Amino acid sequence: MQEVDIAQALAAIGRQEEAQFILRRILSGAPETAPVEWPRAAAALSMLLLPSGRFQEAVTLAEQAIAHAPHDPLLLAVHRQIGMTLYRDMFYEEALPWLERAAELEPWDKALAAMLQHARPRDYLTPEIEDPVTGRVLRRYNPREGSSYIYVIDIVGTCNLRCPTCPVGNSELGTRPRGMMKPAMFREIIAKIRRESPSERPEINLFNWGEPLLHPQLPSFIQLLRESGMVSKLSTNLNIKHGLDAVVRAAPDDLKVSLSGFSPDSYGRTHTGGDLALVQRNLRALREAIDRHKVGTHVWVSHHLYRNNLGETDAVRAMCAELRFAYRPIQAFYMPLERLQEYLDGRPNPLDHGIIAELLTDPRVSHRMIQTLRSGKFDCELRFNQTVINHDGSVALCCTVYDQENMLGVDFLGHDHAEIERRKYAHPFCAKCFKAGTEYTRAELRPVG
Repeated sequence: MQEVDIAQALAAIGRQEEAQFILRRILSGAPETAPVEWPRAAAALSMLLLPSGRFQEAVTLAEQAIAHAPHDPLLLAVHRQIGMTLYRDMFYEEALPWLERAAELEPWDKALAAMLQHARPRDYLTPEIEDPVTGRVLRRYNPREGSSYIYVIDIVGTCNLRCPTCPVGNSELGTRPRGMMKPAMFREIIAKIRRESPSERPEINLFNWGEPLLHPQLPSFIQLLRESGMVSKLSTNLNIKHGLDAVVRAAPDDLKVSLSGFSPDSYGRTHTGGDLALVQRNLRALREAIDRHKVGTHVWVSHHLYRNNLGETDAVRAMCAELRFAYRPIQAFYMPLERLQEYLDGRPNPLDHGIIAELLTDPRVSHRMIQTLRSGKFDCELRFNQTVINHDGSVALCCTVYDQENMLGVDFLGHDHAEIERRKYAHPFCAKCFKAGTEYTRAELRPVG
């Protein structure tokens, strides 16, 4: 048995450190001294490093292995493994060449083909753009938040809860208008989107900071989107007592349920004003309605993790499994962007009632970690792949801002797509956001070392 086989056998029974020691010892020698075993050792170590997130080192080793033994059939599986792993962690650009080669080797693999299609650049996006404020040329990339251009339409300009990590709960309302979008305006907006959308089948998020299930016309809005060939998405706290069945019957494409704690105390703290028992009843009613109406709505529970609810993850996961809903735990984060930047600047917000201490990671720590994965060369996705429309038809700079000063000062129906884009790129808050390093952009692989 060769040493590479021994290392792989050790790794298979969980003895990772010993396996890596053997493989690194092989790799310490020159490739020419072991023309068969050296590239196989490099490939084997690459596969061991992928699950730990050491992607750049894994990619470098795989490239070296293939360069030294391009025709070794035992190395062919490396393409698929690296491509799919990078894709699942949303390193689409780095995954693309690996997926392309894997698809050549396995053209029958439908999952692989779907990933490859999604990883390829979007034809409606220019590859780069000059920032008019800084003069820098910024690169664009495959959007992470959707597979098409996104219109965020906040059909309800308020919410029934006052969560401390959301601007409705932690920001002064000031002059920000509240209300519900009128059906006639919604129809005009959708007609305009059909005429000028950058992508053929845009995704429509019928929410931003408001609770969309409060709108009595929501089912008809969803139906109009379906008739218009557009993707409809909802996000709800599910604290409603009426109308759920009609919403399900309208068959939205995607429905996210935002949930934090799974006990009355923890839920009441992080979804302030909410009723956990009502949410639990509605989750069961949601499953019953989906089955009864035989709709294909994809439902997933976004479990916001705080320090006070970490012990409840198993219960939420079990409930999702029982109801056949997807379960996606996510670290709770602090919004809107204005309050986040104030906190990063050392100005705490008294209206958040101390919620920062209950986050799993302090935003200042998260911000520093994120910066290590960014080069500053990329454009902000929330500028180049989204348009945000408030309930009154006005346009916001992006989906993360809340204060009135960060609206664009124009109405969607009265200005074309190019003018709205121009105003977004010229807005002073974008320059502030980039300077602070809080723009929404893609991560990059960490360098080796």
